[in-house]
Amino acid sequence: MTVAPFSPAWFLMLAAATFFGIGVHLWLRGRDRQMQRRVMTLLAVGLLISTTVFTIQRAMDPRFAFALTQNLPLHFCSMVPFMLIPAFWLGEGTWVGRLRALLFYPGIAGAVLAIMAPAAEYIGLPLFSMNSFFYLDHLGNVVLGALMVSLGFYRPTVRGSFGSLVSFFAVNMAVFPVTLALRAWVDPAANYFFNFNPEGSDIFVALWNVIPIPLVYQLPLLVLIIPILLLQYAIYRGLVAWSPFDRLSRMQPASMSATDTDQELAAAI
Repeated sequence: MTVAPFSPAWFLMLAAATFFGIGVHLWLRGRDRQMQRRVMTLLAVGLLISTTVFTIQRAMDPRFAFALTQNLPLHFCSMVPFMLIPAFWLGEGTWVGRLRALLFYPGIAGAVLAIMAPAAEYIGLPLFSMNSFFYLDHLGNVVLGALMVSLGFYRPTVRGSFGSLVSFFAVNMAVFPVTLALRAWVDPAANYFFNFNPEGSDIFVALWNVIPIPLVYQLPLLVLIIPILLLQYAIYRGLVAWSPFDRLSRMQPASMSATDTDQELAAAI
């Protein structure tokens, strides 16, 4: 059985990730915040280890051309596991709230787009192989991002969705000089955030065909992704309005004070 978008194996992985996320939520929903932080931080560390193992496995697989300078953890989806650790472990604060918005909105949206429209090299891989971790690791970004909301670490807002785009662009611009340096002095094929080459991704290829200019061709994506981010917010609001989810998602551990809850809500705005 091989994995490709919308194949039976693909849907099987989605179902497994969904049930895992629901199971973790049901287990942690009534626990105190410290317990939730510890468990979620451990899951984030596990995701980081999984991503690292996948990268090492790709480097050792003779079927793939691997260059370390092109596979540093500087792509956004590779950076998400690193950012999830402080997002779960740390308390509340303005920058933590912005970090959580970045992980919930672009973090989930980017992972979903990667799973739905992967590069050709990730299509047709055996389900029971290390190569399928491409899908599992991106699903991990989705599941942990969703749990961050369902467990009350972050309360999505419309303002937060737009702010997350600013944060995403800032991260891209922070990585851009590194990519330029690598291309100039180490590896001309370095291409983090796909700024210089769409590398076979259908969405990026379509934009490149319209605007074949490095970095600039991605700018329309900042506008095109807005409906997706607003859809994420609408789904969240719809689930909150549905009474069974409302009782679960709004349930706060008894050890949390009203001040703690107020601080969490303020950080999300």
